[in-house]
Amino acid sequence: MANSTDTSPISHLLSDLDLPHIEHHHILPLLEALKDDERIRLSHEGNSFEGRSITRITYGHGPIKILAWTQMHGNEATATAAVFDLLDILLRQTSELEAPEGLFTLHVVPMLNPDGAQRCIRHNAQAIDINRDAMAKQTLEGTILMRLVDEIQPDIAFNLHDQSPYYQAGTTGMASTIAFLAPAYDIDKNIDDSRKLAITLIGAMTRAIESTLKNAIARYDDTFSPRSFGDRIAGKGAATILIESGAAANDPNRQIARRMNVKAMLAAFLHMQRQHKNQVNEQEVAALCERYWAIPENVSEALSSLVIRDLRFVGRHSYQASISIKQTARYSNQYFIDAVGDLGIQAGLEEFDASELSFDSGTVHTLNSHTILTNESFIDWLKQGVIQFQGEIQDFDNQSDHQILLNQPLNASPQALVLQQPAYFLMRKGDEVIAAVVNGQLLRLA
Repeated sequence: MANSTDTSPISHLLSDLDLPHIEHHHILPLLEALKDDERIRLSHEGNSFEGRSITRITYGHGPIKILAWTQMHGNEATATAAVFDLLDILLRQTSELEAPEGLFTLHVVPMLNPDGAQRCIRHNAQAIDINRDAMAKQTLEGTILMRLVDEIQPDIAFNLHDQSPYYQAGTTGMASTIAFLAPAYDIDKNIDDSRKLAITLIGAMTRAIESTLKNAIARYDDTFSPRSFGDRIAGKGAATILIESGAAANDPNRQIARRMNVKAMLAAFLHMQRQHKNQVNEQEVAALCERYWAIPENVSEALSSLVIRDLRFVGRHSYQASISIKQTARYSNQYFIDAVGDLGIQAGLEEFDASELSFDSGTVHTLNSHTILTNESFIDWLKQGVIQFQGEIQDFDNQSDHQILLNQPLNASPQALVLQQPAYFLMRKGDEVIAAVVNGQLLRLA
């Protein structure tokens, strides 16, 4: 059995979790690798509705009890990778923690909803949102979680989720890459000792990551949700901390949020270690609580995948407008026109200043012979003003990296865009096509 204090049996497997989505079979090799490490205890806690195993990983034997669970929503997998990263760091003893196995007992459920993960959906196989089942308790998965809470009676509970890529951190114009919450346990949002501890810990976690995530940390809405597990577990006396992993520019697999989850949780551990040694005074606690309340609010749907700023529309009634483009769903490869006009605080993961350019809806090219489309030839077509193709499918061989409109006419006019339509259009400066939007992707052509 592995017993070295500075090695980890899962280090070589962690890169395998750099995925758009994580399913049950992806974590099985890591669980198998952990099985023979004497510092780790694996417990089979039950099965999902469709019979997939739900496992608890336990590390350490100390007095501070921590419970963390991930993928309660099947399509929210960022923290599943992060908790294995955390375990790897603890096993390799590469953090600032001193003998963490003697101070903490960490329990991790790395995938509470394997059936939802299999389908890449929020709900479980019963079509029930597990995180709205804390009162009814009709899901096997939710019942397992609440039983663990009652058995372990954790001092700290990490409720780990993903959020829409379109949350913005206040009005910063930045994506909310990490959002925190110390959930309320009653409708009046009272603050008892455990909620105050959660608030303090989030202050410490924010302090640890804010230099990396400048203007990209938000505070989630704390309206009491009696059907939600986080709120109910907070009511049981655990210092409950919600972490919502969000988007960042050029980070499709949310690896930035993955790293920040780990860094933040380690910061919470370090604060608890200092508190255990009586190294935390009331002034520091007050400052950390103040830091929590100063975190900007998480603003829903205030971000887009791409924002085109101030594009000119020339015609009988000329005007200038900004354009918001979004995915049809997080894991979709389809993008649509979401909004046109004054976008207010709406910002983009990517933005493009089109104030000197004019809208061009593009033309359709009819295929008269077999056509092979490469990246280079497609750019040439765009420069000629062609945005769509029509003809026989067998005559068209798309070898480019782009999703091409073939026999799918857009409902658009030469002078305007149409909402909810696929995001395809050109931008000109005089007679020259300067840029194009092709299925929501910005292509600079000049």
